[in-house]
Amino acid sequence: MKNGKKIVLYPALTLIAFYFLFTGLVKAESFLVPLITAMVLAFLMFPITNKLEKWGMNKILATLTSVLILIAVSATYLTIILSQIKGFTDDWEEIQIRLEETIDELSEYLVENTPLEKEQLNIFTRDRTKMLDDETVYYQGYHRRQALTMMGVLFGFMTRLLIIVVYIFLIIHFRYRFKEFIIRFFPNEKRDEVAGIISISSSVSRRYLAGKLLLMVFLTILYFTGLFISGLENALLISLIAAALSIIPIVGNFIGYCLALAVSLVTTGGMGELIGITLTFAIAQIIDTYILQPIVLGGKLDVHPFFIILSVILGYEIWGIMGMVLSIPVFAMIAVVCRHVPVLNPFGYLFSKVSMDSPLDEPE
Repeated sequence: MKNGKKIVLYPALTLIAFYFLFTGLVKAESFLVPLITAMVLAFLMFPITNKLEKWGMNKILATLTSVLILIAVSATYLTIILSQIKGFTDDWEEIQIRLEETIDELSEYLVENTPLEKEQLNIFTRDRTKMLDDETVYYQGYHRRQALTMMGVLFGFMTRLLIIVVYIFLIIHFRYRFKEFIIRFFPNEKRDEVAGIISISSSVSRRYLAGKLLLMVFLTILYFTGLFISGLENALLISLIAAALSIIPIVGNFIGYCLALAVSLVTTGGMGELIGITLTFAIAQIIDTYILQPIVLGGKLDVHPFFIILSVILGYEIWGIMGMVLSIPVFAMIAVVCRHVPVLNPFGYLFSKVSMDSPLDEPE
């Protein structure tokens, strides 16, 4: 009877524990997402900070330099994107005209090739005409509300960005103190092993993120080359955005492809251009999957593909897009811990892509 109770009780308690865990993660999104984002980015900058300190630079100055390098690289990337967006918005009136022409052509095609009647489709034209007639009255209040909303969103974004920068500085500067804090929970004979696990965990996250950033550079070049040859307007802007979206696992590249198609349809929209865009993304994905990723990432991320997909889906359910971005590096660190802690070893075997008997990568 006791064994029967345990069979029911333990799974029930486990499910309850997971329910409260994930509920807590959802509720704590505003606190945890900036903190974990800063932690992953701080891991990326550890080698630079260590190198600067070895060269004799003051600890605070080395940390500040690393943070400024990260800010400078990010700001340069955003500046390039914003400059391209400005060129896109300068042509917005012409794009609107082309979009209306595309809608009219689509309406005519539907009338000729489907049971739909012209009167049913003219609603689009009537709505556009009505909107133009009433736009002075309608848009006065609308623009005011939009401006206030955008100011609120921008203020929230800048606040969160500032918090992330502060977290990065503190995590880098006090990294040895945080490491020592974790080590002190364990007996003396285990501390060297724990220190090694911490180093491997941080290096796995760092190498994954550094590899993804390098892949983004390669993808930008591939996308721009193909889209430029295809004749797509704003090819550089779409290439930069599509490459940046690739950091979102599984769906990022598809979103970039849809974005390129949408821009093509509202600008020129020729069939040859659409075929060129499709070929560009297909070839780029083949090169990325079968050539670039094995070379750049190699076997550094020892996580089974099934659990990569599972972690991405779970990350989205918990924290949305940021959860998808953070899911793989965080899960990779969890997998490292599971492989090294005896009581969690079965999970380490389950999560791993290779046999547990294979030697693990040592920290750099």
